[in-house]
Amino acid sequence: MKNKEYETKKPDREETEPLAGRIARFSAFLYLGLAILVVAVAAVGIFSISYDTPVSGGVSVPKFDYSPAGSTSKESDVPVQHTQSGVPDDRSQTEVSKPEPPKYCRPVPGAVTKKYSMDTLVFSETMRDYRVHPGVDLEAAAGDAVSAFADGRVVSVENDYFYGTTVAVEHGYGAVSYYMNLAPELAEGIAVGSEVRCGDKLGTVGGTARIESRDKPHLHFELRVNGKLTDPEPELP
Repeated sequence: MKNKEYETKKPDREETEPLAGRIARFSAFLYLGLAILVVAVAAVGIFSISYDTPVSGGVSVPKFDYSPAGSTSKESDVPVQHTQSGVPDDRSQTEVSKPEPPKYCRPVPGAVTKKYSMDTLVFSETMRDYRVHPGVDLEAAAGDAVSAFADGRVVSVENDYFYGTTVAVEHGYGAVSYYMNLAPELAEGIAVGSEVRCGDKLGTVGGTARIESRDKPHLHFELRVNGKLTDPEPELP
């Protein structure tokens, strides 16, 4: 009888299942639970981020409200404009003004009768030959007033053997202008060291230039920049 009961009784699963199988089953349940937990946390995170302010690139950042309690408008919602804040600036606001360009005046109103020519020889009516011409001759009548080309200081008054009574004015930026073939008597106050303004009278047109004595009355005008002769015609107003 006892043998029969022993033969018909089914063994329990726990008694027959190997230990390794039971461990594998337990691990599967554990991993499944962790996966469910991760999905739940991700869902909560996505739900909360959906209320944030989106930025470029698909990334969202929280939008914080910094406006004071009871305020009807938010500072962060007002577009930034380039307007004054109303807050006084204690820093010095000294304006830096650009220097004005030098003012030039035509020494006499007449046209150029002989151009500047240091590369090509030109014919001289007086000397009856071809030679360079280091300045420009400006048409004028004897006795016409001769004016300063620009602001400056008289640095030389002399009787040049070739070009007669000559006044030189330095303009302070490397330029010196020369007024030749003047009448011997200069304007009142014109002497070495005199300060002159653009358009001030220096003297009058004369006929003292021996090298151009057969030419019609004119002013011989020269200009040097940093000690070098230059064509003054482009600078004449």
